[in-house]
Amino acid sequence: MDRKTRCVQGSARPTEIGKPVAPVIVPACTFDFEDHAEVDRFFEGAPGYLYSRYDNPTVAQAAREIAALEETQAAAMFASGMAAISTTVLTLAGPGRRILAQRDVYGGTAEFFYKVLPEWGFEVETVSRDELAGLDADRLKDVCLVYVETPTNPALRIVDLTAIGAIARQAGVPTLVDSTFASPMVQRPVAMGIDLVMHSATKYLGGHSDLVGGVICGSDEMVGRIAGRRRLLGGVMDSFSAYLLIRGLRTLAVRQAAQQASAMEIAVFLDGHPGVDSVAYPGLPGHPDHDLACRQMDGFGAMVSFSVPGGVDAARAVHDRLELFHRCGSLGSVESLVSIPALMSHRHVDRAELEAVGVSESLLRLSVGLESSADLIADLERALR
Repeated sequence: MDRKTRCVQGSARPTEIGKPVAPVIVPACTFDFEDHAEVDRFFEGAPGYLYSRYDNPTVAQAAREIAALEETQAAAMFASGMAAISTTVLTLAGPGRRILAQRDVYGGTAEFFYKVLPEWGFEVETVSRDELAGLDADRLKDVCLVYVETPTNPALRIVDLTAIGAIARQAGVPTLVDSTFASPMVQRPVAMGIDLVMHSATKYLGGHSDLVGGVICGSDEMVGRIAGRRRLLGGVMDSFSAYLLIRGLRTLAVRQAAQQASAMEIAVFLDGHPGVDSVAYPGLPGHPDHDLACRQMDGFGAMVSFSVPGGVDAARAVHDRLELFHRCGSLGSVESLVSIPALMSHRHVDRAELEAVGVSESLLRLSVGLESSADLIADLERALR
């Protein structure tokens, strides 16, 4: 055999790899079939792989593990959280059909729902949390999708998923919730009557600031439809990101337990600090949704938001004086992160809209990591001083 042929053929067909503890990365973009009869069987529904835009063994393993955590039948992986949201919307909705969407959501989601979708002919009706609480089946006539986010980014308000799920199912309308801030360790929306759960896997699921990804969890039927549309739109997760994600899942429970404990300590410290105007953390008894969070969540998450007197200049000063908190726009990592959402994640959202949902330019958002809580509190104390 020619050396050129040997270089191309290699030995890429191992017959036995044992039982590796770590996930196997399958970087192949395409997969070999024995004959066309096997091709026919694949397209008739037999298990297997054709092309990694359709699916990939490493990506499929990540999907199975997240579905198990969310206690859903299936999950589909995406290249980002926004790819997961947009693909789901383009599967379940269409031009001229009405989407009911919560007003206070992540900035990228807001831009997609309130600017991009209307340009494509979609009708998007925005509602406040109070309006969500008062929904009835009549209000959902002609609605093709209800979209909510809880806890909200960055005000950390809580939406009653059980109530929304019950009303939407009565009206026959599918529901989709962004549960990124909670993760499956803290909240499992499908058990409360929600149809589909979205996570930015970049955040708590991955947990190490080294991958970008998204996931949709739900029933076999709905996730199958969304995965079918994903094949065409192309927003798929790659195998190496899936490998990193699986590795991150291995420590998700212990990471989040430690982060939540530190977040509570930090929230209590900020709540009693004279240099802080207000603190948003669902674990504080004074939080407006504390009772709901106690019923709906297994813990309160590791995100803390707080406002300082003096407006945006004071917030910038505190932001810039922090030494242990990385100044980043993401969250959910082992490292603690800080941002001013009005100037970063929500920079392109109308200022009046932000103020209406309690997000001012003086609000700072903390993603609490795995550092010593005493060190993080000392860092905040220095910055606030």
